[in-house]
Amino acid sequence: MLDAHERGEVLPDFVDGSCWDEYVVRTQRFEDGQQEVAAFSVRVWRHFQAIRALPRGARGKREVAEGESEQDASAKAAKSLQTSIERSKRMIRKRCKAIRADRMLTLSTRANETRIEVWAKWWDAFRRRLNAMQDFHYVAVLERQQRGAWHIHVAVSGRQNWKLLRSIWLSVIRKSGTDGTVNDSFRGGKANAIFKRIGGKGRAMRHRIATYIAKYVGKDADATTFNKKRYWTSRGIVLPETTTYAHLGPEFGARDAVVAAHQCVLGNGATCDGAQFYWNQGIGVFWMATGNTE
Repeated sequence: MLDAHERGEVLPDFVDGSCWDEYVVRTQRFEDGQQEVAAFSVRVWRHFQAIRALPRGARGKREVAEGESEQDASAKAAKSLQTSIERSKRMIRKRCKAIRADRMLTLSTRANETRIEVWAKWWDAFRRRLNAMQDFHYVAVLERQQRGAWHIHVAVSGRQNWKLLRSIWLSVIRKSGTDGTVNDSFRGGKANAIFKRIGGKGRAMRHRIATYIAKYVGKDADATTFNKKRYWTSRGIVLPETTTYAHLGPEFGARDAVVAAHQCVLGNGATCDGAQFYWNQGIGVFWMATGNTE
């Protein structure tokens, strides 16, 4: 493998060229066969572990340090907010996979309600009433509409009792003097548009649906709205343990790590058909996600 400096790449300040000596391949396999596999350099992994150990402040808020310009502080605050958004996306994506989410409900109102706290109360009342009648596993995300109001996308698994869902939702929001709807976003014409956007349609598509739903948490986000709760997940969602598949020594390079990631997937009985991929050569990180096998 060529040295990064010889290729003329601009590397982060924590990368000095020697980080390319070892790679680790880790995997997370869900009950329905979905997998996430990541390969990364040891030096980069240690760097991000150190960052995670630092105390967290309010997302998007940051005091100006001594000798630091307002512009620098603003840029770092924006980066911090983006990091928080990516962390939330990862959490939502993995929980969608854990509940085998294969469809998305959308709860909306006729009223142009723009207050997140009102939507939070509506959602809490809705999920409490539904939980009293059945086990309700969900991952719910707020999205702002063009008119300024919010609506809630809810990832669920399997067929739903639409009559019951609509009845409960309408009874909740009518107490606030408004009407609304509950729609299945993966049916009819909307489904065709969504599947075209996420890359196709087929049985092993839950991993793509999870990624699609997770993107809503960062849409039109700023420090004001993101510091308020914009997503909810049901209790009792258990994520599978992340395990190490391979630890490659200094005689191996990034290409070997990518090959090992594919071998990990194939060795667990999955295929790469319809898989999602991410590769950042600047910091030596490869990620892939595969679909469900059952």
